[in-house]
Formats: sequence, C-alpha cells, structure tokens
Amino acid sequence: VKNNTPLIAGHTHRPVFPEPGEGLYFNDGSCVHPWSITAIEITSGEISLVKWGQKTKEDGAVYIGKNIIGGPRRIEEYFAEG
Repeated sequence: VKNNTPLIAGHTHRPVFPEPGEGLYFNDGSCVHPWSITAIEITSGEISLVKWGQKTKEDGAVYIGKNIIGGPRRIEEYFAEG
C-alpha cells in the first residue's frame, strides 16, 4: 500500500483486519464458506470485518445473523499521526 492509501481486497480465504498503525491492507476473506459469508462493512465513519451466517434461535427458527470479527474501528484512527 503506497501513499497512505487503503486497499480493500477480497476472496483470498484469509481475512485481514489490521490494527491502526499496522498498515492499510484489509481483506474480507471469502464468500464460499458453507452457511456464511465474511465482509468488510463501512458505516458512520467506522470499518469492521463481519461474518454473516445462518443461526438458530432457541425455538428452532433459523435466521441470518451477524458477528463482528474485527473492529469496529474509526477510519480516522488509521490516519492518525503517531
């Protein structure tokens, strides 16, 4: 990554979510896991690595739910002078 420019990539099967100061390369991982998909979400100035997948409620009902597996972090933290 050059010139302090973030790079968001995907489909390497290896998610990457750096801490501020560790670089600007993010990777959402993969969309081919059985019953789930990982993604990078950017909303309200924050970035997160998430996993959407099939879950089951106590009553047996199936639904799609989200787990945050990286972040959320304020995007501005990645550009703070250290």
